[in-house]
Amino acid sequence: MIRRCTKCQRCKPIAEFTFKSKATGLRHSQCRECTRASLRVHYVKNKSYYLSKTKKRSTKIRTEAKNYIYSYLLMHPCVDCGEKDPVVLEFDHKRDKVKAVSQLIRKGCTLKVIKEEVGKCEVRCANCHRRKTAEDFHWSKKKINNALVA
Repeated sequence: MIRRCTKCQRCKPIAEFTFKSKATGLRHSQCRECTRASLRVHYVKNKSYYLSKTKKRSTKIRTEAKNYIYSYLLMHPCVDCGEKDPVVLEFDHKRDKVKAVSQLIRKGCTLKVIKEEVGKCEVRCANCHRRKTAEDFHWSKKKINNALVA
């Protein structure tokens, strides 16, 4: 089936016109190419609106993620010593680390992605986390002292 675009006046296959409503099968009167061009011009004219909208949404996503992490840390004390202060608690990755949870929040990742990453972690206070890392990587006081002297 062929249809004429109301903007460029060219006849094109019906597949070149986006759906207005898939349920009813109704399509837009402008072809994809013309629609894309119109949307681009509209974006350029209203760029500040779109940027402020994006900033507002990003801020909301980050705030939701921070609130989730804070409440998670309140409910999960350090697995080693039982420390409960969220200010000193950290996520210690057990496996399959993608990124640090704080980096995911800063990037504005979805809560789903953050929850998946938190699921790969144990909560430890900063001191216990350092001790466990030192143990895991076979650090010794002698090696550390030698590195400091050198």
